[in-house]
This record gives sequence, C-alpha cells and structure tokens, in this order.
Amino acid sequence: MSERSTIFPTSPPETRYDRQQEHFADAILLLERLRRAARERIYPSTSELTEERVYGLRPPNRINDLVRGKYNGTRYDIERIDCGHGVFRWRLHEPARPGYPKNKRQEVLRLGGDWYERQTGQQRPGGQPQPFSEKRMAPRDDCFVLTPPESRQ
Repeated sequence: MSERSTIFPTSPPETRYDRQQEHFADAILLLERLRRAARERIYPSTSELTEERVYGLRPPNRINDLVRGKYNGTRYDIERIDCGHGVFRWRLHEPARPGYPKNKRQEVLRLGGDWYERQTGQQRPGGQPQPFSEKRMAPRDDCFVLTPPESRQ
C-alpha cells in the first residue's frame, strides 16, 4: 500500500455529512425557539440566537429558509424588528398575518395596479383604463369653475 493511499483514501467515509439535513434540524429547533419566545413575548435578537450556538453559524439564514418554506413547504410569518444600531429582533406570527402565503404554491397578491394585469399578467388590450368617461371630461357651461382669490386691498 502506498503512502498516498493512506493519506488520501479513495473510498468515501462511512458517515457522510449532510448539510441540508443539518440545516433542516437547526431550522426546526429555531422555529420551536421562536414559538417559545412568542408565548413569552420576549423576542430574541440575532446576536442572542448566534450566542446560543444551536441554530447554525447564521441563524438569520435559517429564518429566511423558514420564511420561504424551504424545508417542509410551510411558509412562516417571521417579522424582523429593527431596534436601531444594527440590532434586529425576530418575532413569529402564528397564525400568519393577512397577506402572507401559507405554503409555497400560494402567491401574495400585490395591492394597486389594474386587476386585469394582475389576473392575466398582460397589459389591458385597449390600453390603460380611463378613470372618467370622455363625456364627463368635456368642459361644460354649467360646471363650477375654481378661480384664484382676489387680492385684498
């Protein structure tokens, strides 16, 4: 047996590290921690979660994965509260606030804009909708006209 084969084995090791599985386990632990914090109404900061050394090197990454529904398909409504000076606290909302999707297949509807564009994803065939009819927009003699105030003397 050569010296190189003992230093660099060609066969993979018996126990293989699975980063995805470890991140999933860390995210589930973090979710339970956020649930406990929501019951106690004491929201943990990023530095507190990092100091606990249980949720991976960067707990905000696990939080973002939970928000996106990466692990079990459920999207969690986790609010990032800015406390100033780069300090952020994390708050879990259960049940989720209105407007937040519950799973990956749901989509949040954007407010504003034209309903036709939201529904079809295309522009309206006749251009943009007109807020008033042409008849209403035409000047009429019986309309009230605003005039600037007269100067006082």
